Formats: sequence, structure tokens, C-alpha cells
Amino acid sequence: VFMKRDILKKLSDKQYLVINFLETPVLAFLLAFIVRYFDSDVSNQFRYTLVENLNLPVYIFMSVIIALFMGLSVSSEEIIKDRKILKREAFLHLSRSSYLLSKVSVQFLLSAIQAFTFVIIGNTIMEIRGMYLEYWIVLFTAWATANVMGLLISDSFKTVVTIYILIPFLI
Repeated sequence: VFMKRDILKKLSDKQYLVINFLETPVLAFLLAFIVRYFDSDVSNQFRYTLVENLNLPVYIFMSVIIALFMGLSVSSEEIIKDRKILKREAFLHLSRSSYLLSKVSVQFLLSAIQAFTFVIIGNTIMEIRGMYLEYWIVLFTAWATANVMGLLISDSFKTVVTIYILIPFLI
């Protein structure tokens, strides 16, 4: 019941969908395009090889930072905006753990999709071949951890402003 309600609420919010499903590919494109290193050889022609790209560690590090930021920002308002619903459901003796499990499940599903699009676009531009699954596992783990942290701070604080001030400190 909780999961179905949460998914339907997110699917009906077009702005939420556009932001969450377009932000990740755009960030992947910008990051990969910026750190892709072109070298000119003696004939003054630009060439690119992943082996010679000195910015690959920067790409990996920034990808994890983006995953943490995205995971925190997506999940940090989830519980705080449902406070009235939670009070009502507490009177009906509905399970709080099933509510939390549904929130985590929906966030993990969203994070899996976001991490997938990030890896596909970023690794394609960087020409990282054959490591899509490995990059996805690392980024999804960072995204999921950030989701759980975001849900925790959403449950711990009373205002959205406090939560958004806290996010940079957590990263």
C-alpha cells in the first residue's frame, strides 16, 4: 500500500520526473565531456585514448560525489513532507517499518535507474569499455548510502531549510 502510493505520487508529479531523470544524464555528459582529455600529437591532430587520460581518477571521484549529492537531495525531503500522513497512520496503527521500507525501496529503484543512466552516458563518452557493471555497482552503492542518509536526516530535522544546509556538510 505504501509503496504503491509513493510510486503513484511520484509518477503524477511531472516536474519531479523531469528533474530526476534528466539531471543525471546531463551531469554525466558534462562531467565526462569536461574531464575527457584530448592530446595533440606532432602532426597537431587531436586524439583521445583512455590510457593517456590523466583525468580518469578525477572522473571517478567526481562521479561518486555526484552520486552522494543526488542521493541526498532526492531523499532528504521524503519523510519530512509526509509528517501529517504519518500522524494519521499512527492513529490507525499502521506499520511504520513498512512505510520506511517502502520509502527505501522506491529510493533504491530510482537510484538504480539514475546510476544506470549516469554510467551508460559517462562511460560511453569517456570510452570506458567493459566496466559498466563495476561502475554501476560502485555508484549505486554510493547513491543508496546517500538515500539512507537523506531519509535519516529527513526524519531527524523539522525544517527543509535545515536539511538543505546540512547536505553539503555531509558530502
